[in-house]
Amino acid sequence: MNEQLAYEDAIMQDAIRYVKEAGKLIMDLINMPLHIQEKKNQSDLVTEVDVRSEQLLRGQITRDYPTHWILSEETDGGREDSHHTLLEPPAGYGWIIDPIDGTINFIHSLAHFAISVGIVRDGLPICGVVYNPVTDELYAGRKQGGAYVNGKPIQVGNEQELSQALLATGFQAIDWKPNSVVVEQIGRMTGIVRSVRILGAASLDLCLVASGRLTGFWHDGLYPWDVAAGLVILQEAGGAITNAAGRPFVLSDNTLIASNGVLHQYLISMLK
Repeated sequence: MNEQLAYEDAIMQDAIRYVKEAGKLIMDLINMPLHIQEKKNQSDLVTEVDVRSEQLLRGQITRDYPTHWILSEETDGGREDSHHTLLEPPAGYGWIIDPIDGTINFIHSLAHFAISVGIVRDGLPICGVVYNPVTDELYAGRKQGGAYVNGKPIQVGNEQELSQALLATGFQAIDWKPNSVVVEQIGRMTGIVRSVRILGAASLDLCLVASGRLTGFWHDGLYPWDVAAGLVILQEAGGAITNAAGRPFVLSDNTLIASNGVLHQYLISMLK
């Protein structure tokens, strides 16, 4: 193993350790009364547990990797340019963090939320770790190093027909309204695919595609911290991920379509 690969493997092992510590913090606090604040509206929420999880992660990274940059939801999400930060990404290594992806699920004690940590080099994702502390499932992937859940290799499913496809999607907080884009998109899928789920945590949804539980996932308006980790895991599991135009997905894109690869062009066509 060359020096760079060894360094990046060490980074991923540290990321695994960090998310497990954040997961323990979250589980210690999960039954405590929560102070819930709205960000954009009643569908875009934050709790003190999100903030404490982020503080723990940022503190560990800053301590162990002081030359690396960090982009995280609760610290950077309020900036007007946060969605486009990676159009011209900083050089070197960076960490992209969602301290609780699926905060609404967490608030309602639904076991579909995760800590998501993606590591990039010169703006390109190289490692991803997504951890659901309730189920104790930890997904990890490293570029050219495979994808795993709890250390076991995973790969995307092999559905060949849309009628076999189980898909997932989600709403942007600002699109949770009558006649939304997502409702119209789901309407196009009705009666064609097997079914559509709205699960509420994009990082985990990408991992479910990577592990073959879902056939595909699409979403508009995601932020880098929603997808940086799951993107690597999905690609290393053999999946495809593009923007709505079919171009390779980059972290500054506003639309995302992910799949097992076999049905990808069909999904692009249906979502145009």
